[in-house]
Amino acid sequence: MHSKLNGKCAAFAAMALVLMMALVLAASCSGAPPAPADATDRDLTGAPYEGDREGESGGYEETTEAEPSMTAVPAPAPAAKSSESGIRGDATTGAPAESWSGGYTPPSSSGLKAGFSDDNEQYNYFLGFLEDYAHVPHRELDVSDRITLEVSDSDGKAVANALVTVRVGGKAVDRGVTLPDGRFRLYPAAYGGAADWEVSVESVSGKWAGSVKAEGPRSVAVELPSPRSVPAPLPLDVLFVMDTTGSMGGEIERLRATIEIIHDNISSITPRPEVRFGMVLYKDQGDEYVTRVVPFTDDLESFRKSLALVYASGGGDYPEDLEAALEDAVSRMKWNSDGVRLAFVVTDATAQLGYKRNFDYVSSMRKARALGIKFHTIGTGGLDTDGEYVLRQISQYTGGRYIFLTYGERGESEGGAEGSVSHHTGSNFTADKLETIVIRFVKEDLSALSDVPVEAKDDDYFEAKRIEAESKDSTLGKLFGEALANLVDYSTAKIGTDTAVALLPVTATDGKLAANAEYFSERILLAASERRLFTIVDRANLQKILEELELQLSGLVDESAAAKVGGLLGAEALVVGTLVEREGRYEVFLKLVRVGTAEVLAVTRARIETGLGL
Repeated sequence: MHSKLNGKCAAFAAMALVLMMALVLAASCSGAPPAPADATDRDLTGAPYEGDREGESGGYEETTEAEPSMTAVPAPAPAAKSSESGIRGDATTGAPAESWSGGYTPPSSSGLKAGFSDDNEQYNYFLGFLEDYAHVPHRELDVSDRITLEVSDSDGKAVANALVTVRVGGKAVDRGVTLPDGRFRLYPAAYGGAADWEVSVESVSGKWAGSVKAEGPRSVAVELPSPRSVPAPLPLDVLFVMDTTGSMGGEIERLRATIEIIHDNISSITPRPEVRFGMVLYKDQGDEYVTRVVPFTDDLESFRKSLALVYASGGGDYPEDLEAALEDAVSRMKWNSDGVRLAFVVTDATAQLGYKRNFDYVSSMRKARALGIKFHTIGTGGLDTDGEYVLRQISQYTGGRYIFLTYGERGESEGGAEGSVSHHTGSNFTADKLETIVIRFVKEDLSALSDVPVEAKDDDYFEAKRIEAESKDSTLGKLFGEALANLVDYSTAKIGTDTAVALLPVTATDGKLAANAEYFSERILLAASERRLFTIVDRANLQKILEELELQLSGLVDESAAAKVGGLLGAEALVVGTLVEREGRYEVFLKLVRVGTAEVLAVTRARIETGLGL
């Protein structure tokens, strides 16, 4: 998967820019009522806003200029193609502010295709990526184990901005607020090896307290006693953290060109949010400035004018001072405390990690997670694996996604000769219009706090078709190999090549499907042997174990019964399959079940033409 994603990093930044503007215009142009008088005084951190950041001690030379007003960003002189960056891209000037008024006609389409990687969904794949590229320069942050709290109210609705506190031996070791979907992720490596922790959750919906065990379920449901309270209008802060060195000129232009498209779509969101936009622009030490902060504003036209004056210049060496920009993003911006907080990082370069100071990008990630600020990261231009690694660390830890533009790469089963097996979500990425993806991300967070859900798509499946040039066994081998890899990639617990996994025979929901269930079971076992995704546990004693437990294979419909079988087989996890026939095709539903807790770690579905059966 990584090899395909890597080629898309260049597209990432452009998407990020559009993504940022999508969020920005989503709220501010939505026709929301004027912000209350204290709207700009909402501050999640509780700290007073400080204008210019002073020079840091410990060898950091602060070159940040005085913070500009929303219209005081100095206009650039015309710039030629950068001769100093050595990175792809044009150092073009920004469009004049006047271009946003009068006869300006927004484009009807960005013409850009994009994809994204959600490393919290494909968590086990992400852990493999971190291990495979651990040699690249980066800051250490152990996320190799994770437990997710899912906080809801008495009506089962997600509770955002609930305060979560984790204590070990009575001492607070972790604290933060839930994201719009009610989730807060715990990382045991930060808790000193303690076997269990006392966790408390507080919000206007009430309080909850309980013990969470390191070896317990990977997902813990927390139900608060009262209905949630969501402010109306809902505050939405959108921050763009933008690399403005010489190679970023093209991406800045794309951002300007697509802002209207995104605005027009997000303005129809119900209920309409109260949107504010802000920017943190950054370069590197020795450039015109290191960081420049544009405070949050609900005045869209003012923000557009500031954006129109942003231009690319400087650079030279490859890394840029992303760490200073992230510190400003979490510490200098006055984020709202009761709504949605989104940031988009757009860059074509990795972070400069050689400066000595009292902060780094990991400390900023921790602050963002504590404050409930979600960072989506966008890589563009010539971004290499070093840069991709850092950006994916940032987005995964804060609950965001890693976004990339696609320049002709094929996602799903697009193009070329029709294959026998295709994935209808994309085992690597799903290509779509950039603005479409951005708009969906915005809607997802807003809908989590409203009663208007995002439209669900029933398109997550693998499909196998009979083709003359390929045998049935070969086609099914491809199908089940992809399905098993998907289970492992999306597991919520770590599954490695040394993990003992038992594959139970597929059970049929109808007796007439029994022969095909047995056939598909054999193909799944063979595919697992060829892929070597885990260690396959011998199931020679399966029938004896079933008799001892007074179970029949056809009765293994619940995960707890399957887990008992897995435990006696000596497995850490199980693959459990169910075969049904519907709409003229077979469907095999596969689950990856953790034996110790009987929880489902991942699910996938395979659709099979009947001609591929017996």
